[in-house]
Amino acid sequence: MTAFRDAMYAEQMAWKVRRLPHVREAGWWMGRPYDHILPLRASAENLWPGLRDGGVRPLERWLAAHDVQPHKGRDNLLSFWTLCANLYFPFGASPGARAVLAGFLRAQTGLPVARVRAVELEYALPAPHDPGTLLGEQDGKRGANQTSPDVAFEVTLDDGRQALVLTEVKFVEHSFYDCSGCKALPAAERQVSCWDLAHVLADPMARCAHAATRGRRYWDHLSGPLSAADPAARTRRCPAANGGYQLFRQQALAEAIARTTDLAAAVSSVACDARNGGLLASVPSLADLRRGWGPMFAGRASFTVWSHQAWFRWVAGAGHAPTWAADWLAWVGDRYGYTAEEGAQA
Repeated sequence: MTAFRDAMYAEQMAWKVRRLPHVREAGWWMGRPYDHILPLRASAENLWPGLRDGGVRPLERWLAAHDVQPHKGRDNLLSFWTLCANLYFPFGASPGARAVLAGFLRAQTGLPVARVRAVELEYALPAPHDPGTLLGEQDGKRGANQTSPDVAFEVTLDDGRQALVLTEVKFVEHSFYDCSGCKALPAAERQVSCWDLAHVLADPMARCAHAATRGRRYWDHLSGPLSAADPAARTRRCPAANGGYQLFRQQALAEAIARTTDLAAAVSSVACDARNGGLLASVPSLADLRRGWGPMFAGRASFTVWSHQAWFRWVAGAGHAPTWAADWLAWVGDRYGYTAEEGAQA
């Protein structure tokens, strides 16, 4: 638990009392009741009304049509997955909504984004550019047991070429978690492998537990970019080992897509709450993820970070936002405490 998580818990419980007074019973998780989880009968109320049946972009219908597995914890009031759906998914609903996104992504990624073609959750390209083929994650599907970015933006650039922005979304999480292959090793073995990046880079297919025993292909795409980067920019440990596992996998996916498709660019990005300062310092030896992660990889895929507050302010200031944006701003602002002002939410 973190102070930020505790603060958000208090805010979400206050929101539940204020906006859902009719929902008094707890929801269940792992066999236990929790007040900050909505019961199944009220699960739709965790979503902005425009994502419910009859709204501007009904979420359940889209998930079923695209065979996407939603996150199991989506009914949690602190769910990053539900926050992701509430904040970004609606803006794939229409050309006008996507135009708002295009301007924001142009400003945040540095790409000359002309328009957004699609906004998708739990993203995956079809074979042979899917995570199973590219990363060796053969036992998964969109949203389950594979590297599926929380939200992705398919964009067209000024010159007509196509590009892709893959995004890991966070809310109250304290890190990007530890590598499961590393955690499975005895402590002594971790110290001579996962905690020594130079050692791993010398023979990643033999010295990485994921590659050697699970057939994961992350190093196929990242050993070159890591080796070619300025050594001073690299962490001493494998960046996946402690706190960076999800980012490492997404970076591998972005790099693989950049190298195996005809896309003009692939971006790995993070969207997080600006108040969650601990998240940006969760990878050891990187004081700030925004300045430290990208320089570790001298590859084709780039990296960037933005805050949910920055996105909220962008929509609030957009002169060409869709007609439902005012309702979205009111609901999201009330739900997550975002405002159109700069200040502490930068």
